[in-house]
Amino acid sequence: MKLNIPEKYTDLYVKALKEKKQTLQLKINQFKAEINEIDVHLDSLLNLPLFQENEEQNLMHQKTNTYHDQWPWTKKIAYFIDFRRKLVKTMEVVEFIMEKEPELNKSKVRSSVSAALSNKMKKGIYRKFEDPVTGNTYYGPVNFFLNQHEPHIEYMPEDLKERLLYNK
Repeated sequence: MKLNIPEKYTDLYVKALKEKKQTLQLKINQFKAEINEIDVHLDSLLNLPLFQENEEQNLMHQKTNTYHDQWPWTKKIAYFIDFRRKLVKTMEVVEFIMEKEPELNKSKVRSSVSAALSNKMKKGIYRKFEDPVTGNTYYGPVNFFLNQHEPHIEYMPEDLKERLLYNK
């Protein structure tokens, strides 16, 4: 960058630039500290029992193959996906859980399901597929996908297959 600054103002200009840089560096450090706080908070939230599966619950699922309201959200989602054998939308999972547990608060279920899906995606257990036509997001286990972005046809819901494969 080439500037034509009179010599008598160069010291002032350099000083102003250094102050601006220092101010920006302070802001960056504040943002980094906030991000670290958020990461710590997220980690502690995601380690709560409602996001964790334990051996006892896995055994219960294997023995009975029926839905249990004591399961953590991740287990309820996995049960629904096992039941459907297709990619699912968040709202489909929410509606399923609400049918099984009508006494729950729907917005709490929605946020808990979203958080659990996000957690499973971060851990690389689930992937998501965004329908390019409607913008709807579908989730499923990694084995439902050919690669990072493309689901196996057999795991696509019928309405999604119709839109993407047969309407060309």
